[in-house]
Amino acid sequence: MKKLCLLLLLVISMTLMGCATTNDDKDMDDTGNDTEGTDTGDMTTDDMSKWKDGSYTGEGDPWEYGSEDSTVVVKDGRMTEITLRRYDNEGAEVDYELWTGQEIDGKTYPDLKQYREDMANKMIEAQSTEVDSIAGATVSCDNWKLATKRALDKAK
Repeated sequence: MKKLCLLLLLVISMTLMGCATTNDDKDMDDTGNDTEGTDTGDMTTDDMSKWKDGSYTGEGDPWEYGSEDSTVVVKDGRMTEITLRRYDNEGAEVDYELWTGQEIDGKTYPDLKQYREDMANKMIEAQSTEVDSIAGATVSCDNWKLATKRALDKAK
């Protein structure tokens, strides 16, 4: 019985030691600060430092209603400005005044005027393209994220 208790105590001790966290296990930034729980989206600090300053444009995939693109301005290795655009099937940029969530000629158009600003702001805030799409304009949002990612790929 004594041997069984000793063996059980040894197993429990080994299990608890394996769960202990040391400073070596924590995520640290370049200054030695703990970054555990800090969300950097799909870009690590190392990835962001690879973005060269400048202006870069990327395109989304074409689809049945046109296409989207994104121009990203990078300054000090960070996204500082994003301009998202939507094009019709003929390649002309849409009139965002017609895309305000209102019904026109019996058809309700998504509020692309606001959605493109919201998406750009989300990606700048997150410093990532991994942000939620907006319901009602999922394909456009997904293409804007893809276009932004492709633009950032050029900035590496």
